[in-house]
Amino acid sequence: MKKLFYKIFVNNSIISFLSSPIMGIVVPPLVGLYYGTLDIWGEDWKIIKDYKEIHEFVFLMLASLTVLILFLKGLSEQFKGIVNKKYQNILESLVVFFNDLVKKKKDRFYQKAKNVKPNADIFKIITQPKDQLDFVLDGTKTLLKNGFEIEPKNIAITIIQGVPSEAKWWYEFKCDSQKQHTKAKQIMEGSSTASYCYKNGESIFISDIRKGLKENIFLTSERSKKSTIGSIYCKPVRINVNSIDFVYIFTMVIYGEFLCTPYDEEECKACERLLDEVGDRVELELYLHSIRKYKDSGGKAA
Repeated sequence: MKKLFYKIFVNNSIISFLSSPIMGIVVPPLVGLYYGTLDIWGEDWKIIKDYKEIHEFVFLMLASLTVLILFLKGLSEQFKGIVNKKYQNILESLVVFFNDLVKKKKDRFYQKAKNVKPNADIFKIITQPKDQLDFVLDGTKTLLKNGFEIEPKNIAITIIQGVPSEAKWWYEFKCDSQKQHTKAKQIMEGSSTASYCYKNGESIFISDIRKGLKENIFLTSERSKKSTIGSIYCKPVRINVNSIDFVYIFTMVIYGEFLCTPYDEEECKACERLLDEVGDRVELELYLHSIRKYKDSGGKAA
């Protein structure tokens, strides 16, 4: 029902045409001129008085269409206003998200620089990727809460790491360590979105997890069984440090809500681009995390 309502009153070619400049600039004066002609010269001009029934029909049709068009445009503008306000809110939240990430690093660099020694390990001192990744995941949750108005309890953000050659998978990072997650190995060895994007090597956004279930690229869990709707985004990250491979899967799952309107193609594409931006920030920090792990472990992946 919501999809039908959205297609009728918000996103279709008829509504787009009614909102076009020609309908707002050209048509109203022409209709007004016709009404004025009927009122002023209706009793004098033969083309009007000799075809009175036709003009009555045209007048009623135009009047009815005017009322209908105004009604449709009013509804459309109301919903578009809500959508525009939502986009503005998302944009502001995204700016805050990126600014907070920069500020976090700047503050750390500032504090560390005050006491740094000439012979110190600068990389180890200023590079704290684990703390930064925890901050990124928390910031992403806040972005979804403030920008998309998603309930925090419905958000699950994780980073799975693995050694595929040894069939080892584990959660390297969790946004909420108190939540129970499906075992990482079960996810990566099953028909999951994370497994699918890892095998394809590309990020994927599924605006409606029901579609993922139909296409066998979403693995049901105890939590997803209780939530018939939702959205999921996954991004695979492969990093090579001196011939050692580090493999990660960054995942955001929304349960019980949609991240965007699943039947609006343009909105879904815009949402995916935004999530890719967040994923790129996570990938950057994972590069530093991998180099730090490689150094601290003496050249091992795990």
